[in-house]
Amino acid sequence: MKKIIFFALSVGLLWTGCKQNDLRYFEEEIPLLSVWLGTNTIVQDSITHNFAYSPTDQDAITFNYRIVGFPTDYDRTFELTTTDEDAKLLNFTFGTYKVPAGKQEGDFVFHVDKPKDENLFKNKDLKVSFTVKESTLFQPSPKDYSKLKITFKNAVTKPDNWDKAVLPYLPLVNFFGAYSDVKYRFVIQTTGRSNFSVYRTVVVNPELLANTITELHAQALKNQCKIALERYNAEHGTPLLDENLNPVVFP
Repeated sequence: MKKIIFFALSVGLLWTGCKQNDLRYFEEEIPLLSVWLGTNTIVQDSITHNFAYSPTDQDAITFNYRIVGFPTDYDRTFELTTTDEDAKLLNFTFGTYKVPAGKQEGDFVFHVDKPKDENLFKNKDLKVSFTVKESTLFQPSPKDYSKLKITFKNAVTKPDNWDKAVLPYLPLVNFFGAYSDVKYRFVIQTTGRSNFSVYRTVVVNPELLANTITELHAQALKNQCKIALERYNAEHGTPLLDENLNPVVFP
């Protein structure tokens, strides 16, 4: 019995020694820092960001991170960097991102200003890739987890459910009238919503899918757009015209 206990203790001490050696190894090496787009469980190789669907002048883009190695008992910081030429055409706001002590994964955001130059996207989309700036604290991960690849667009396209929709959903034309790119951009900027669906129901607070609203909510958004359009026309002295030079109107 004593021999068995002694053997077990010896194995336990050996295992503890190995773990301590591994820990010292990871502390001495520069750990890898993985970054990706999507969610904490779903990795997206790239995303498209469309400024046309942004109701504000500055948008936040979320990215995820994970440290390959052991957590530490102190905070660690990292920065993002890019060498892409298209990045010079946009204005980004980054922070110095702090990974709290004892933490290995999480998410952060950076910001991009909506371009004021309407011709910037006239002939092409802008493509920018961001990587972790190498430092004494972190080095970028290889391959799939090393870059945040984003295609930036600024173009409004007609939603599939504008003129027709399958019940129990209703087409957007019922609330906002005939489609035009200018009108849809105005709806987005006024309401903060894009590519949404309208569910036909009179139930109070029904359970709805993401980015789905009720008829009553859609009517409220239409009235919000009508008031905003009246204010716009009064401030500019002339009616808002669509891409075909027709006045924008809501029913």
